[in-house]
Amino acid sequence: MKKLLEKVKGLLEKFKSKNKKIKAAIIVAIVAVIIAIISGIFYSSSNKYQVLFSDLDAADAQTVVNSLNEKKVDTKIDSNTNTIWVPKDQVDKLRLELAPTLTSGSKGYELMDSGSSFGMTDEEFKIKKVRMQQGELEKTIKSFPQVEEARVHITEAKDSVFVKDKEPGKAAVYLKLKKGTTISEDQVKSIVALVSGATENIPRENIDVIDDNMNLLTKDINSDQNNSVSSETISKQQDAEKAYEDRMQKAIVSLLEPIVGKGKVKATVNVNLDFDSKQKTQTVVDPNKVIVSQENSKESNNSGSTTTSQSPVDNNMSNTTTATNNNPSTSSKEDQKTNYEVGKSESKVISAPGEVKRLTASVVIDGNLDAATQQTLENTVGNAIGLDTLRGDKVSVLGMAFDTTAQDQAKAEIDAMNAETATASKNKMMIVAGILGALLLGIIIYFVAKRRKKKKEENEQLLNTLIDDTILPKEPTDDVFEPIEFEAKTKKSHLEEEIKKYATEKPEQVVEIIKSWLTENER
Repeated sequence: MKKLLEKVKGLLEKFKSKNKKIKAAIIVAIVAVIIAIISGIFYSSSNKYQVLFSDLDAADAQTVVNSLNEKKVDTKIDSNTNTIWVPKDQVDKLRLELAPTLTSGSKGYELMDSGSSFGMTDEEFKIKKVRMQQGELEKTIKSFPQVEEARVHITEAKDSVFVKDKEPGKAAVYLKLKKGTTISEDQVKSIVALVSGATENIPRENIDVIDDNMNLLTKDINSDQNNSVSSETISKQQDAEKAYEDRMQKAIVSLLEPIVGKGKVKATVNVNLDFDSKQKTQTVVDPNKVIVSQENSKESNNSGSTTTSQSPVDNNMSNTTTATNNNPSTSSKEDQKTNYEVGKSESKVISAPGEVKRLTASVVIDGNLDAATQQTLENTVGNAIGLDTLRGDKVSVLGMAFDTTAQDQAKAEIDAMNAETATASKNKMMIVAGILGALLLGIIIYFVAKRRKKKKEENEQLLNTLIDDTILPKEPTDDVFEPIEFEAKTKKSHLEEEIKKYATEKPEQVVEIIKSWLTENER
């Protein structure tokens, strides 16, 4: 222990003997090594575990934890997100083993595995069957990306031998959506279709879907099934009309702006679309007659002769009758009957929803227009938007000077604002330039003064060094006479005398010093 303390003291003494730069480098290196060690520990501990399951239902989380405890697996649990962490080398194996036990909080056909059906009554089996259907539907609906939680309630249909006593089943679905997500009407219809198809004798109109905000999502769907228009359908129709009007307005403006100038055309279009689906049957009559059937009849009677009768039907059948008569009288008769029918053809025409019923457009142009120009522009606009006078479409073009007061005022305000911004920017740039110039000048003065001071110190140090090396102390003598001082000695006069004395004694060294000064000045 003493040796260790002595070594530590020795290291501390060596550390204290170092200069500041070496001390700082040693401290930085020690801190870096400590940070690296701590980071490595955290990294190794964080990579030891990996997520097994996350966002589990409470029942599933309990089942998984119990299974892991039975297997004596080291686990970490995050109760806020119901996330379970296990060693990363066991994740794949445990996930395959425990995945079949997850029910997402809903039990379907697993109910058949939990008990025996021996001794079960029909009523108990019906209840269990309904629970299985509800659980399977809940698990399917929970798999949708927008759904966080789901509950399904089924009321079975009542069957009877009498038709009037039969009652269809009903179903209600509760949805808890994930935060930040919504569900569309088509998706609600899909859920209704899923429940209706997975159950027996539950029509779609008897299925209600409710969200966690107590909104009935199937309200508009049921109204559609009752032949009433929903609010969403009306909104879609209005949006279609608005889109059509905007398209026509842009077409008019883009057509006339190159002619009259940019910003000098204003157009408004109103359209009435027919969203009813219609079916028409058209019958075309052929003026040429078509023979449907023709009948010919001929009779002749002679004494002892025969009578022949023939009547073809549709040119495919003929009947001939022969009779013998001994009457000597003679008679004959011939008839022809033809049936005609008028030819015709029928065709069915189905018109799709969205047909234009009526279209009106109003165009205002900046400036005055003569009658000919106005009529020409009306014809041009009518052709551009597909004008049809038979259905009541109208187009009006009016020339009138626009009021530009607001535009001029806005432009003046923008110009004033731009001028103020430019002035402020210019002043700011001048201030910044002045500050930078002052800083630059101060830096230059500082470096020049520092350089001069440094040169002066170097020259004085050189002279002091040379003087100290050459001047030797005089040996004391008995006969010492004090010099006569005609002037008072000062530091400056003493320095001049010493320099003169040095120059007298060693002129060559003084010459070298002067040469070195001249060389430095030339640089």
